[in-house]
Amino acid sequence: MIDEYVNQLYRSADPDLPETKELKDETRQHLEETVAELVFDGYSEQAAMKIAINRFGGEEQSQALIHELQLIQKLFAKQILRAGIVVLIFSLLAGISGFVARDISSPFERGIPYQLGEAWKTTDSAPLKTVVEEEWMVTGARIYSLSNNQVTLEQSYGDNVPSVFRPFISSLTNGTPDEGWEVELDVIDTVVLGLTLALLGLSAAHVLFAIWIIIQRHRTDRLSRTTTVLSIVIPALSILLYFVTKKRP
Repeated sequence: MIDEYVNQLYRSADPDLPETKELKDETRQHLEETVAELVFDGYSEQAAMKIAINRFGGEEQSQALIHELQLIQKLFAKQILRAGIVVLIFSLLAGISGFVARDISSPFERGIPYQLGEAWKTTDSAPLKTVVEEEWMVTGARIYSLSNNQVTLEQSYGDNVPSVFRPFISSLTNGTPDEGWEVELDVIDTVVLGLTLALLGLSAAHVLFAIWIIIQRHRTDRLSRTTTVLSIVIPALSILLYFVTKKRP
């Protein structure tokens, strides 16, 4: 009878919350001890149960405790949702920023390979070190001479890039073969970097939204349209970004 009453009393609270389990154990222990004392004093089990409930504070106080638990759960769900939204926005901004950074800061768009080639033609030397140190996207530079279908490395300079960052480095070539020179630059591929950060962010957002959906399911015993849409859209975006980054060279 006590177990049935306790389960009925806390039926609307999340059974997985530590607070719920603690309250249920305390309620059960208090009722068992009180009922045992009253039965020993001569009360029937039913009468003892009623008196024990009143001594505990009555059903109204118990419901107030349950309501407090639900408020805590609701607040936690809101925090999870906000964190998921922040991570989602960061992911989208990271993906977009990769394309913007490439268009704004690309050394090829600003004619740096051509400038290096012209400097090498004029003085047999080019300021490769200066370019690598001053251009944040450039991690290495090489100049090749082209003669009689032969390619000869004339000058090179580069930073030591940790192996973990090498997937985000692309080697791109630019030059004028007719004039006998070619410049190769190792540049940070901001598009791949941005898409990778976006993929990681979306994966984290997916986990946060999944937790939020589970909490909502426990609280309301149903899923709203917004919850259903998020549960479909976020995984779809993660899968799409995964295949996009996987197909890039």
